[in-house]
Amino acid sequence: RSIIQNPSHFCNHLRQAACFRCLHRYSEAARSAMVAQCLYVLAEGAGLHTSDLLQLYWQALTQEALSGEVSFSVLYTPFEKEDKADKIKEANRTFAEKHPDYVQHVFTDPHGIHLLPEKAESHPGQQYLLTLGFRNREIGKTVEKFVTRKLPVFPGVLKNWPGSG
Repeated sequence: RSIIQNPSHFCNHLRQAACFRCLHRYSEAARSAMVAQCLYVLAEGAGLHTSDLLQLYWQALTQEALSGEVSFSVLYTPFEKEDKADKIKEANRTFAEKHPDYVQHVFTDPHGIHLLPEKAESHPGQQYLLTLGFRNREIGKTVEKFVTRKLPVFPGVLKNWPGSG
């Protein structure tokens, strides 16, 4: 609201940066602090020390945004109809080598054969094992539990499902 009422005052943008920072939205906080510094220099310009502090603030926010912790990483491993257990062990080992920051919990989906995401280059019909690695062991265990859990099968339910026949 304060920016809408007075968009040219740098303090309003600095307040917005502080709010975004508290919400862990660091890139938006950095942008707001950068706008605050530009407005300060354009409008007031006298206190170079304050301008330097504002610049340090948005640079720190930018660094915080860049180093923001991503909680997991993914590796797709080409899969042919070979021994699946050996391929899973190999995929986990390859993942650990390529993504050492995400090895608190690593697992390869044993059920599914996956296709690459839409924008990735792949060969038609090529199937992949999906390996996930996590920085947080508990999050990884929870995801693995939900991915590998056997779901109940209800025979006969689809007979009455619309469009099933």
